[in-house]
Amino acid sequence: MVKRGKQIQPRFGVEKAFGQVVRAIRKDELGISQAELEKRTGLDRTFISDLERGIQGPGFRTLFRIARGLEITPWDLVRRTTRSTFYTFPSGRESQS
Repeated sequence: MVKRGKQIQPRFGVEKAFGQVVRAIRKDELGISQAELEKRTGLDRTFISDLERGIQGPGFRTLFRIARGLEITPWDLVRRTTRSTFYTFPSGRESQS
């Protein structure tokens, strides 16, 4: 088993907002566990945990898999992410050094 290093969880941003939305839908609306979401999406439970904590961001295909597993449209998942209190859109200036 590979030992993972300490991960820093973001306080805000797109990934944090996405993760909070996924967690809220999964727990509060559907009442399912991460293991159940794993069964529905085929994504590893630890990856789902990383997504929910904002450590990982989803790729395009993953976004669709998660939406299907949460029984919502990908657009609704994105829309709800943009309305999260954690959402901040990157300005693009961080990459210009």
